[in-house]
Amino acid sequence: MTAFNLGPLALPLAVLPWLAGVIVAWILAAWRRRRKRPDAEPVLSWMLFSGLIGARLAFVLRYLDQYTGPLAMLDVRDGGFWWPGAVLGALAGLALARWRGHRKALAEAGRVGTVGAVAALLTGLALAPLRAGDAPLPEATLYDLGGTPVALTDATQGRLTLINLWASWCPPCRREMPVLQQGQTDYPAVRFLYANQGEDADTVRQYLSTGGLRLERVLLDPHRDLGRALGGGLPTTLLVDDRGRVVNSHLGPLSPASLRHFLRPHLPSDPE
Repeated sequence: MTAFNLGPLALPLAVLPWLAGVIVAWILAAWRRRRKRPDAEPVLSWMLFSGLIGARLAFVLRYLDQYTGPLAMLDVRDGGFWWPGAVLGALAGLALARWRGHRKALAEAGRVGTVGAVAALLTGLALAPLRAGDAPLPEATLYDLGGTPVALTDATQGRLTLINLWASWCPPCRREMPVLQQGQTDYPAVRFLYANQGEDADTVRQYLSTGGLRLERVLLDPHRDLGRALGGGLPTTLLVDDRGRVVNSHLGPLSPASLRHFLRPHLPSDPE
């Protein structure tokens, strides 16, 4: 499982502990403020927003050669955040809050933040059994564009494989397709497999032809069996090792930078 579905909204499981920690900290801060405690919310706000900015900035600097310009760097839809930058950013936010005169609230923010951190840790532990990381790939039978059945385990056997779940009606999927196509050249050690969700062969052929796309291997998942097993939205990308175990997952479109970040820890050697 890679995501939690809330109606039409799909949230990556990796985000939920952080979200739980923030919500618990804010609720506790509001409750303690009503009991005449120092208001910790300004300090928490400085830390949160500085942490997000720091995480994005650190990610962009780490993969600077993958960005084509400032607009691409500002486009956070690729999920490009790096945790060391979040830590430094949060500390900078703490210093800014102190500088702006919120000194009395610092200790209160520390107490509230500790409770939020515990909530995040407990949420992460509770979700750990559901995470796709290092889990067996779900069993599913896909079909090539000629209608021949292909067992997913056979299609991923013996080689590091990226599996992208997509559909032609999905705008984020269309946006990342050129990135993945270029990735086939940039990362020759990785097999790229595209599992279309719920569409027929003619629709897929027309989309590929119209877009001028040359994808390595396109398979059909007409009943969305793989998508349902993973519980995620579109696009969802998995990385499967040569033993058939899911070692990484990503919900949302990939940019060149986030694709590099997604693959980098699992490549036999750094392509840089």
